[in-house]
Amino acid sequence: MKKLIISTVLAMGSYAGVAQAAHVECLISGTATKQFWTADMCSAQTNTSRPGVAFRFVADKPVQEVTWSHQAINSGKWRCNTSSYCNFSEDGRGEVDFFADATACVTRVLYQDGTWENNNHCATGLYVKPDNRFPADGGELEQ
Repeated sequence: MKKLIISTVLAMGSYAGVAQAAHVECLISGTATKQFWTADMCSAQTNTSRPGVAFRFVADKPVQEVTWSHQAINSGKWRCNTSSYCNFSEDGRGEVDFFADATACVTRVLYQDGTWENNNHCATGLYVKPDNRFPADGGELEQ
């Protein structure tokens, strides 16, 4: 019984270590409901023609700086410096009117202890924009 308890505790400890591994989280802005940071992928319906996606890098030790790469299906402004945060704000002139996405990846991390690693931790934000072709008041459809 003692061996079973010890092996269970060790297994849970190793699982907890995996759960704390470095990753990128995201959340969608411009929604009617509160959003929460989620690892690897986030999604939401927005209520604006200019939604945004916020990204953050989460590591198991203190981070000095990160290098980001990013892409989005629609045009907009990226604000990604060497911090653990990166933001995309769509400019509303997107090629895709309804479904859209933005992806940000951390490609290199420098930790405060002087160690570094090359990696490819990514998260993708998927969002649905309001469809202006269907008026909320039941009026005429736009052409």
